[in-house]
Amino acid sequence: MKKLLVILSLISYTSINTVLSQEYQDLLILYVDEKYEKCFVKAINYTENEKTKKHPLPYLYVSMASFEMSQDHQYSENWPKAYSTALSFAKKYRKKDPDNTYEEDSQEYIDQLKEIIYEDVENYMLTNTEKGYKKAAGILKKVCAFDPKDHGARLLWGELEIRTKNQTEGKKIVAAAIDLIKTIGTDVQLGDLTEIQQRFLRKSLMEYASFIDEKDHAKAIEVISMGQPFFYEAREDCLLDDNEEFKKLYDEITG
Repeated sequence: MKKLLVILSLISYTSINTVLSQEYQDLLILYVDEKYEKCFVKAINYTENEKTKKHPLPYLYVSMASFEMSQDHQYSENWPKAYSTALSFAKKYRKKDPDNTYEEDSQEYIDQLKEIIYEDVENYMLTNTEKGYKKAAGILKKVCAFDPKDHGARLLWGELEIRTKNQTEGKKIVAAAIDLIKTIGTDVQLGDLTEIQQRFLRKSLMEYASFIDEKDHAKAIEVISMGQPFFYEAREDCLLDDNEEFKKLYDEITG
């Protein structure tokens, strides 16, 4: 279903917009036909061509094709770095589109990519090792590059930098993330966040509050309380229906 929505969005865009975008119908057809290797190669060529290398969509197609190959074992031998390529080109795509002009074209795919990232980050964190934390931090740094609106991912990235003894940089990232999170409910509404953005927000507040609780209980209360309006009581614009762990942690820290 998610892939279908991405395709429909791309079809909608390319059918009504610029001549330049019309040139990428070839990439769309290859992608829809699941010819991911051909789509990847052709999209790469666009990113290296002087006439088209500044346009965001080829970078998006490289990322999308790479991601699909990373999820299918038949491509493992020839494309062992497909997943990391998907992340890198998602970052390059957004760099080419700083104003997020193609948000409608990319959001479904970005969210799908982040669903996998979320699981990977959880698994790396469960190792409780500096190596695992570094890998998770590296992934989240890329997430924040291609989805700057994901303030939860930013907070979690900052915490992981601190855990890997990158104290100065980590604290800066955390402070910036907290300032951005405080705008949710005022400048930005919870309902403006996608489901995966909400999930990262909830996780990051829980993780960071737990992380600092022993050393700074008052700060932990402040952090977990930032999520209380969003995840403690049921509300229509909260897309998450499994908030019991948040409630339990909130009660433990504030009780």
